Amino acid sequence: MILSARLFEKAILKPLVVVIVVAFLCTAGSRAFSAGPIIDPDKIASAETRMWRAYYGADLPAFHREMVALLQAQFRLAPADAERIAKNLTVAAMKFAISGGNYEQVVLPDLEVAYLQLKAVLKLSFDPREAAQAELAWWVARRTPGQDTPQQVGKRIARLYAILYGRERPEFLEAGVLRAEAAQLRDRRGINCDWTEVDRLLRRSYRVLADAVR
Repeated sequence: MILSARLFEKAILKPLVVVIVVAFLCTAGSRAFSAGPIIDPDKIASAETRMWRAYYGADLPAFHREMVALLQAQFRLAPADAERIAKNLTVAAMKFAISGGNYEQVVLPDLEVAYLQLKAVLKLSFDPREAAQAELAWWVARRTPGQDTPQQVGKRIARLYAILYGRERPEFLEAGVLRAEAAQLRDRRGINCDWTEVDRLLRRSYRVLADAVR
């Protein structure tokens, strides 16, 4: 979905986050790799579904409210930290939405800043640039013919999970593929997609991920 320059400007100024941001926020994990599992995967999946619906329904204020609440609930962020991280993610996501290429130069710097901020606030130990590159890799794959199947995209999501959680798990690929299937279903019909099925796939995905990081 290509957003107008006017909408891009409004989103940066407010700031309102777009759907791509969910890929980062809902998967960044617990406060440390050795602590705190994902407590409520169903809640995360439902929030992601609502945010996707708000995006395709052009209800960006609702999307923003859901995202800020999710940031605070998932990571126990202070409101100021949630807004600060969301602002950089907004810029990255909106640039990606209207960009036709040159992603490393256009999108990656803002993604890296957002990951650096999350790392600092939560005292995590991943490499922000490596995480940003992995994030961008699956964004790009989803809009690249020949690289956009759920298996291909899911493999890239699994790579991001491995970076963020500091270890490899076979379940990461299963979780990634399920999430990619939900995204593909959403992309095919936008606001008119089967949202019940999207929610079901996301719930399965986050339950698998939660089990893997307990």
